[in-house]
Amino acid sequence: MKVLVFTHHYPSMRLPTMAPYSYHTYRALARRCELRLVAPTPWWTRVRGASRELIGGTRESHTGIDALFPTYWSIPGQPRLHARAIHASLRRTMAGLRREFPYDVILAAWAYPDTVAADVFAREAGVPLVTTVLGSDINEQPRDAVLRAQIAPALQRCARVVAVSGALGERLVELGVPRERVVVQLNAVDGARFSIRDRVEPRQRLGLPADAKVVLYAGYHVPEKGVDVLVEAMARLAEAGRRDVHLMMVGGGELLEPLRARVRALGLADRARLYGWALPAEIPEYMAACDVFCLPSRREGCPNVVLEALASGRPVVATRVGGVPELVSEGPGGNGLLVPAGDPQALGHALVRALDMAWDPEALRGSVGALSWDVVGDRYHALLEEVLRERRGAG
Repeated sequence: MKVLVFTHHYPSMRLPTMAPYSYHTYRALARRCELRLVAPTPWWTRVRGASRELIGGTRESHTGIDALFPTYWSIPGQPRLHARAIHASLRRTMAGLRREFPYDVILAAWAYPDTVAADVFAREAGVPLVTTVLGSDINEQPRDAVLRAQIAPALQRCARVVAVSGALGERLVELGVPRERVVVQLNAVDGARFSIRDRVEPRQRLGLPADAKVVLYAGYHVPEKGVDVLVEAMARLAEAGRRDVHLMMVGGGELLEPLRARVRALGLADRARLYGWALPAEIPEYMAACDVFCLPSRREGCPNVVLEALASGRPVVATRVGGVPELVSEGPGGNGLLVPAGDPQALGHALVRALDMAWDPEALRGSVGALSWDVVGDRYHALLEEVLRERRGAG
C-alpha cells in the first residue's frame, strides 16, 4: 500500500518542534507501508532571507519520512482563499509526484485548508481520501460561513474522517459527515520518553526549590489555551497564603511577553517562571520536575500533553472542554481534576487540592498505558486497508 500524507501540520528543519502528533503518527504508519508526505507551505513564511531554492520548496528526510515542502502562493490575511491557492500552486507538483509515487490513498490532516485542497487532488487522481481532524479546524473554522461551505462538503466526501476525541466525532456528524464514516482515535504517548522519574535532579537543573509545590503548563501561549487564567489563579493562591506553589510555563506565542509583564505586576516573578520555547526532547525534564500538570484551555481536541503528563506519573488539572474529559477522570482511581474553563478561582482551588493529594504515579501512568504510537500506527494502517478493500469491492 502506497500512502500520500497531505498536511501542513508536520515538523520541518525550520520548525522542528511543530506538530509532534503528526510526527509520531506518520512515523508509526510509515513502518507499515510505503509513505510520502506533502506539507504545503505559504510563500510569506519563506521570503525573508530565503534562497531561491527555499522559496521554490524543499525536500527533507531528517524525520525518517520523505517529505516535500512545496510553496503555495496566496494573499496573506485571506484564509478563505488558501485551499484554492494550494490547489492552483501545487497542481504540477502533485501530478509529478503521482507519476513518481503512484499512491493508493491520500491521508490528510487538518480540515482547512489541507483537507479541502486534498479533496480536489484525490478526485483528480481517482483515489480515496481519509482525513484527520484535530480540534479548532472543525470547532472554530466552520463558524465562518465561507470556510464552512468549503469544509463541510470536503469532509462529507471523505471515505473516513478520523476524530481525535469523541466530542470532535459528534461535531463531524453535525457538519454532515455520515456517522458510519467517523472513526474516533485518541492520541498516544511515547512511554519510553515519558516515564516516572525522580524530581530532585530536574529541579536542580531548572533552579526550582526542592521542597516547592510545582505546577507545569507546556504549550502555546495563546488565548484559547487559557494561560492568562492560570496566571490569575496563581495570584489567587498567593493571596490565600500558598506561597509554596511555584509555576513553570513552557512554550511561546502571542501572550508570552504580556504574561511575563503580568507576572511581574502581580509580584509573582519569584514563583512563576516563563521559559519560552523548549525542544520536544526537553519536555520530559519539565514533566519530571513538576508535581501537577495544568491545562487551562478554553477549547481543546485530544491534547497530547495530557497523555505525556500522565505517562510521567503526574496528575492533571484541566478544564472540562473538548476531548479532555475522555482522558482525565475524577474520583476514586482517577488521574486528575476537572474545572470549568475561564474560572481562575475554581482552577486555583483544584490546583491546591491536587497538590495536597496523595497520588500513585504507577496508577497515573497505567491510565494511559494502552495509548501507544504503535497502536495508532496499526489502527491507521488497518483503516486505510479497509478503505481500499471497499474501493476495490465497489469497483
